[in-house]
Amino acid sequence: MNFVDLYNSETNWGKKVIIMELFHLSHVVMREGWTIRRTAEEFHCSIGLTSENLRLAHAIHEKPEILDCETRQDALKKVNGRI
Repeated sequence: MNFVDLYNSETNWGKKVIIMELFHLSHVVMREGWTIRRTAEEFHCSIGLTSENLRLAHAIHEKPEILDCETRQDALKKVNGRI
């Protein structure tokens, strides 16, 4: 199973975010010029969703308790300081 298959089969928003981040960061290291756009293309999703996922992942590194949020929307509110 590859990263995209794993991402698509996952139902937990936090795990999806982490899977995409691992894929993106590994490709940034391995492939010169890798971009968010290329990650979005690989995952067949918008650049906006990809960027948001990577922003959430970064926030989780700083505040792991964000993973305790029940929904992605709750996590985004917490990251944006609205909770």
